[in-house]
Amino acid sequence: MNVSTGSLNMRKSGSDSASIVAKLTRGTQVTVYSESKGWAKIKANGKDGYVSTKYLSATKPGTVTKAEATVKTTTKYVNVSTGSLNMRKSGKATASIVAILSKGTKVTVYSESNGWSKIKANGKDGYVSNKYLSASKPGSGSTAVTPAKTTTKYVNVNTGSLNMRKSGKATASIVAILSKGTKVTVYSESNGWAKVKANGKDGYVNTKYLSASKPGSGSTATPEKTTTKYVNVSSGTLNMRKSGSESASVVAKLSKGTKVTVYSESKGWAKVKANGKDGHVSTKYLSTTKPGTGSTAVTPEKTTTKYVNVSSGTLNMRKSGSDSAGIVAKLSKGTEVTVYSESNGWAKIKANGKDGYVSTDYLSTTKPGTDSKPSIPEKRQRNM
Repeated sequence: MNVSTGSLNMRKSGSDSASIVAKLTRGTQVTVYSESKGWAKIKANGKDGYVSTKYLSATKPGTVTKAEATVKTTTKYVNVSTGSLNMRKSGKATASIVAILSKGTKVTVYSESNGWSKIKANGKDGYVSNKYLSASKPGSGSTAVTPAKTTTKYVNVNTGSLNMRKSGKATASIVAILSKGTKVTVYSESNGWAKVKANGKDGYVNTKYLSASKPGSGSTATPEKTTTKYVNVSSGTLNMRKSGSESASVVAKLSKGTKVTVYSESKGWAKVKANGKDGHVSTKYLSTTKPGTGSTAVTPEKTTTKYVNVSSGTLNMRKSGSDSAGIVAKLSKGTEVTVYSESNGWAKIKANGKDGYVSTDYLSTTKPGTDSKPSIPEKRQRNM
């Protein structure tokens, strides 16, 4: 190794921004595995890492070559007019905060890119905005700049509470429920959503439910909108499913007149809460008035009852509508099944408490032994 002064940083990967795994003194012998794009992959003092090829020589320093400069770092100082500066985990305004740096803090700058400096300060590594650093210590001639900005706002809803979500979307999962008057720290606002911290948690809330002053001092806002509807079927029950799809699993069965809270409606499905559970139901089986108070009942989701009809053996119930799908159960002749739907020669059914698919060729509307003719089994179901 050939440096004129100081030591050479051996890094975790071939990049000036990679973490330092060791510092190598001049003359250290290294084993070079490979060289690429100005970096050498090496082993030195029992450790593996990368160093810049320009600081290596084929001969030991002092014999032939002239030493070159050491890896460069610079010293700068935190320079804010008031408050402190956030040191973040990466070069993004949304990255998590790893330390709070006060004005005048001395930092070691490894590199600068896209308006961010990779630094070490108070024994920690992180990133800060370039514009809050100066080459001279505050008070020795430099002009202070404004620290990273946050604002304080308050949850302001007329009734109920405000959902704090995982991301800036109305469909994102809820990470906390914030009551009226809750104080929140706002990091940024974009597209109608505010990135906030409240009650020790980070998340996003709709900006229209925040106010600069605490409720009771003049401002009001409307809570997130929900509507109340009722299950309206002519008979039977309504399936509440895990997602807005007829093939989604059933999470609950709702009887006629059940009150539901509707969060949103899209493509014929409503996202609802009913009996303490969340799920989706078809919008055509909901009405704004409770059945019996003027609304017209509609037909529930249609199912039919059929029977397994094979001449011998059993019928394979499969995981999906395919001959190659896995078998979830074997159904004997005469087994009663509930048919949800039929498509491309396959029926989606429930039998013996399990869901699956069977060939429509081996089902009949009457129980074998009454009127129906037994079907020929699927070549013994092809052992499927």
